[in-house]
Amino acid sequence: MKSDQALGLIALGWLVGAILLSARLIRRGRQLAAALATQHAETYEALGRPQPGYLQSVRQSRFAQFVARREYENLDDPALSAQFEDYRKAEARLLLSLLVSLGVVALIVLTVRYVA
Repeated sequence: MKSDQALGLIALGWLVGAILLSARLIRRGRQLAAALATQHAETYEALGRPQPGYLQSVRQSRFAQFVARREYENLDDPALSAQFEDYRKAEARLLLSLLVSLGVVALIVLTVRYVA
């Protein structure tokens, strides 16, 4: 296999992995939004029916703000708050791992391309 093909496969693998991990996190966020809508309907409606998604929207932005600002701590629901806290941490871990792995892929590409 040529080095260009190997680089392409590495980059493609990284991209597919990033998309799958992001999709899994969005699915988990939608489950949390559904739980919020069921257990705290008035809060859910007052927040503008926040919902994570793939494309930028008002509902997606509101969900991101709700999580980032830790507004879930005001729910008076320790179990749901803990799930949102876990989601927030998973979101941070995903972002960090994507950035680190992107750096590793870039280093591999640069090494193979210019050193080898």
